Amino acid sequence: MNRSATVLMTLLAFAAVLLTVAVWAGRRTHNAADLILGNRRFGVWLLALSCTANTANGWLLMTLAAAAFAWGWSAAWIWAAFVAGSALNLFYIAPRLRNISVAQGNGTLFQVLSADAGDRLQPWVARSAMFIFLLCVLLQTSAMLRFVGGLLVDEFGFNLISMALTSVFLITVCAFAGGLRATAIGDAVQVITMALFGALLLLAANVAIGGWEQFQVAFPALGPLTTDWFGGRSGVVAVAFAAGVFCIGLGMTGQPQIATRFMAARDEATLRRASWVALALIAVIVAISLCCGWAASVLYSGLERPELSMFTIADRLLPPAIAAFIVAALLAALLANMGSQLLALGSSLGNDTRRVNAPLSLAWSRAAMALSAVLVVLSTLWAPSTVFEHAMFGYSTLGACFGPLLLVRLSGKRVRPGATIAAIWAGFLLSVIFHLLPDSPGDFLERVMPFVASLGIALTGGERRRNPDRADRSQETVHDRVPI
Repeated sequence: MNRSATVLMTLLAFAAVLLTVAVWAGRRTHNAADLILGNRRFGVWLLALSCTANTANGWLLMTLAAAAFAWGWSAAWIWAAFVAGSALNLFYIAPRLRNISVAQGNGTLFQVLSADAGDRLQPWVARSAMFIFLLCVLLQTSAMLRFVGGLLVDEFGFNLISMALTSVFLITVCAFAGGLRATAIGDAVQVITMALFGALLLLAANVAIGGWEQFQVAFPALGPLTTDWFGGRSGVVAVAFAAGVFCIGLGMTGQPQIATRFMAARDEATLRRASWVALALIAVIVAISLCCGWAASVLYSGLERPELSMFTIADRLLPPAIAAFIVAALLAALLANMGSQLLALGSSLGNDTRRVNAPLSLAWSRAAMALSAVLVVLSTLWAPSTVFEHAMFGYSTLGACFGPLLLVRLSGKRVRPGATIAAIWAGFLLSVIFHLLPDSPGDFLERVMPFVASLGIALTGGERRRNPDRADRSQETVHDRVPI
C-alpha cells in the first residue's frame, strides 16, 4: 500500500469512528441538556481527557513545537505557562463555576457572565460575547482546516474544497447527533493520539540524534541564543518576554468550550479527581511537543516551516507506511478538536439568543450548530493563506475578553452591567490593536495588556453584594426608587 492509500484509509477509519460515536451518543441525547452538557454526568476519565484536549489541542501543540524549534530553551516558559494556567483553571475556576452553573441552571459561559446584567442589558452582554466568540472560532477553525488541507493538497493531491466540506460535515454530524458526549469522545481520541504518537516520534528522534549526550553537544552548536533561557534578551526586555509567554496561561480562563466541561462534571469529587489527571496529562503532552520541536531543530535546522516539526520527524525517520499512518492520525486529531468549538458556538447561538425565561430548545440548538458549520466552511474557503499565523490571536482574545470577568464573578463580586460590557469590549479592541502593531518581546502587549485592562474594568466596576435578593438596577421597580 502506497503513502496516499495509507493516508486515505486512515482518514476513512477516522470517519467511521466519528459516525459510530455519533450513533452511540445520539441514542443518549434526548433534550437540550443532554446535547449541551451531557446531562452533567461526565466521569473522571472522560472529563479529564476532554479538558486536556481543549486546553492543549492539536493545532496548539503544533504551534508549541514550532516555538521550541525557533526559540530554543526559552520556549520552556510555555510549559510553565500551561501548567500554571491549567492549575488556575482546574482548581480555582472549575469547582466554583460548576457550583454556580448548577445553582442557577446555566449551560454556557455567557449565561454565567451575563447573570448580573439585568433584563435590559443581559441581551447586549450575550450578543457582544457571541460576536467575539464567533469571530475567534471562525479564525481558529479556518486556520486548522487550512493547515490540514494544505498538507493533504500538497502531499497527497486532495482537493481543498472537498476536504473542507467532508471534514466539517462529518464532525458536525457527530456533534449534531451526540452533543457533548460525542465531542468529548473525540477529544479523548485526540489526546491519546497526540500522546502516543508524540512519544513515538520523540523516541525516534532521540535514536537518530544518538541519545541525550549527543543532544547536549549538538543543541548548543545551533547558536548561543538557543541555550539562553531568555533568547538573548536581558533586563526589562527579558522580563517582558517571560511575562508575555507566561501569560499564555491566562488565556485558558476564558475559553467557553473548557468552561462547558467543568459544568458537565457529575459531582465535585469527580471534578477534583479529573482535575489532577488533566493537569498531569497537560504537563506531559506539552513537554512532549516542546521536546519534539527541540529535537527537530537539531536534526533539521534548515526546516522552513517549523510547525511541521512533528510531521518531518515522522516522514524522515520512520518507515513510509508507518509515517503515513502517523501523519494521517495527527491530521485527524487536529480535525477532532473542531467538534468542541462547533458545539460551543452552536450552544451559545442557540441558547444565549433566547429570551431569559424561555426553555432550552434541542431543535434550535442543533439548527444553530448547522449554521455554525456553514459559516466555518465559508470562512475556510475565503480565508487567506496566512490565517495560521493569526490563529493564536483568537485564543488569547477569548482569554482577555472573558477570563477577567469570570475571575471577578467567581470571587463573589457582582460586576455592574456597564462594566461587564466595557470589560468584554476593552479586551477585544486592545487585543486587535496590539495584534496589528509590531510584535513586542513575547507578545507582551497583546497577551498581557488586554487582560489587565479588562480585569481592571471588572474590578473597579464590581461590588460585593450585601443583599443577594436585591434586584439589579435595571430590574428595579418604582417602589425601589420612590420612598413609600
